[in-house]
Amino acid sequence: MSTANVAAMLAGNARRFADADALVFEDRRWTHRQLAADVEALAAGLAAEGIRRDARVAIISNNVPEFLLLSLALSKLGAVFVPLNYRLTAGELAQLLRHARVEAVATVPEFAALTDAALTEAALTGAGAGPAAAVRRFALEPIADGWVDVRAVIEAHRGARVTDADLDDAALHRIVYTSGTTGLPKGVLLTHGNVNMNMHAQIVELGLRSSDRILNFAPLYHVGGTDLPGFGIWHVGGTMVLHRRFEPAAVLRAIETERITGMVMAATMLDMVRRAADVAAADLSSVRWVIYSQVTSALFAVARELFPDARLIEGYGLTETCSALTYLDEAHMRSKQGSVGLPVSWVQVRVVDADGNDVLVGDDGEVIARGPKVSPGYLDDPQATGAAWRDGWFHTGDIGRFDADGYLYIRDRLKDMIRSGGENMSSAEIENVLADHPLVLAASVVAAPHPVWLEVPVAFVIGRPGLEAESLIAHARQRLGGFKVPKEIYVVDEFPTNPSGKVLKRSLRELRSSARPDWTYDRPRRD
Repeated sequence: MSTANVAAMLAGNARRFADADALVFEDRRWTHRQLAADVEALAAGLAAEGIRRDARVAIISNNVPEFLLLSLALSKLGAVFVPLNYRLTAGELAQLLRHARVEAVATVPEFAALTDAALTEAALTGAGAGPAAAVRRFALEPIADGWVDVRAVIEAHRGARVTDADLDDAALHRIVYTSGTTGLPKGVLLTHGNVNMNMHAQIVELGLRSSDRILNFAPLYHVGGTDLPGFGIWHVGGTMVLHRRFEPAAVLRAIETERITGMVMAATMLDMVRRAADVAAADLSSVRWVIYSQVTSALFAVARELFPDARLIEGYGLTETCSALTYLDEAHMRSKQGSVGLPVSWVQVRVVDADGNDVLVGDDGEVIARGPKVSPGYLDDPQATGAAWRDGWFHTGDIGRFDADGYLYIRDRLKDMIRSGGENMSSAEIENVLADHPLVLAASVVAAPHPVWLEVPVAFVIGRPGLEAESLIAHARQRLGGFKVPKEIYVVDEFPTNPSGKVLKRSLRELRSSARPDWTYDRPRRD
């Protein structure tokens, strides 16, 4: 019998770490014995509700314990969960629900109306999900009639026992959507083997042990919440303290009261914690590691001041690699500042030229990787899978270089992604929406630096007579999640291009430094 099922760790933990904290959320706590029992009961209830092996269940929710319980119960049954970004519009979610062919959806009251709208639109605008009423609806927190209450399901099946589905490493664990260079969302396939090997890699690289207590406020729909180290903390019998969302004051309180030993913190969050009112009085001495990315020298100094005894870990990874590919080791966190470090256990990383040959030390090339924690490909997209996975290697689309000691530095990106406040977005997706406006001839979107969110999207458009920037923003807001809507609009006569006609986005960024926007998020221009 295969033991690749990710949920298999729960039974052992219920015996080895029975009365130790497994999960803490607000005023609720689960020991490892209680966590295993709740997952058992929920798995039995889901089976009674008709959820079978290979069924796909979408989750549209912020961080709540039932998100984790549901994902583990589905794993136990051999079903697949599809975590979706609740910041998307109903139309965007409908597209993903259809593409994933989900049989059920789970949400919380905050997003019940959004989920209903997405299900309705998914049913009305094409094949895939079928009638909205046929999709089972689960409430992670109590919602009005029409939703099956997950908490009630657990209580109704308390004491039930469900045998773990017999799964091998290739069995699908979840589908995680990420934007690609085409602007169309891609469903990354993550297997039980991927997740297990990632847990092992996190344990080795972070030195995780049963006494560790991680603080998790990264969204669970993202690999940053579920895999960095995410489930890995339970693999060693440790504790996850879960927050619904990031709040600097709550982070400080949790570190002090729960004696947090590790966390993942985006650069913008680090700055917010630094500026929190109670930071000077907080006891942060329990923290022994912090994972972040794209931290400037100034923020490194801030992190050093906040956590003087902690390992500060610059990392690099992708959804397609089930989170981290590389971590910067403690011995070199100062001398190699700016590097994303060395490959984590069980992965290989190379930097290659356009022909797939290794470049010389110090030269730039594309970062490629392989190993058992790397996804096998994209859902129902053989063209994109074939383009990214070649000769056994995943091509990240990012440009990097190795130094003489084998440390990786990320230099640029082939994929024109914008990283904003922990979210990744595709400029091409935003461009496609803007270009659909009847008075827009062409649109090009670039990242602009932002003091809080790291980067935000700004748009350059070539318009027909009569184009108003405000109407373009209104058009974008109907089609895009708020974080994707451009924060500045520049109406121009032409784009700078190279001889082949490709838009030179570097030149657009330079133009922005001297041009006046026709519209800004803070204040539309009034002449």
